Amino acid sequence: MKTLSRLTFAASLLLPASVLADVPALDRLIESNRSVCETKPAQRCIDAGWAFADANRDGVLELTEIQRVRRLTEQWVLSKGKSLPPRQQGSIVMGLMLVDSAGLPTLFGNYDLNGDGKLTQKELFADVKLDNRPLPWILADRNAVDLPTSRRKLGALGPLLDGVIARR
Repeated sequence: MKTLSRLTFAASLLLPASVLADVPALDRLIESNRSVCETKPAQRCIDAGWAFADANRDGVLELTEIQRVRRLTEQWVLSKGKSLPPRQQGSIVMGLMLVDSAGLPTLFGNYDLNGDGKLTQKELFADVKLDNRPLPWILADRNAVDLPTSRRKLGALGPLLDGVIARR
């Protein structure tokens, strides 16, 4: 735990104050929408997350907004420390590492289908057949995700989808 505390302190020195101030807001978002994302139709979960990420409230996400959420997520995980179940903490940290490995600007560009520098929900979920199931169920369903296209967009990380999405 001492190592995690040192990492939290070090990370806090590198982050803008605005990001640190948003950590409680992210925590509230997660807590207030946990059951929505686990039990309600996917669009409700997507809308809640989108509203949080869309800092300038223009209905689309720019790379800077996504970079802010990425930094905020890292700080949130560090601040939660050992209060998160190990598996959940590991999954989030692994996700952050994968995003960093691929490069957030590259991933953003691969999903920005029209190249306008703005990401819409339609672009982000173009490879996913949304329905009335909760988002985690949809994302785990091979029949609901266009795997070849998603693999291409993820670049070198594409093959990892095979281990994440359930075989049906």
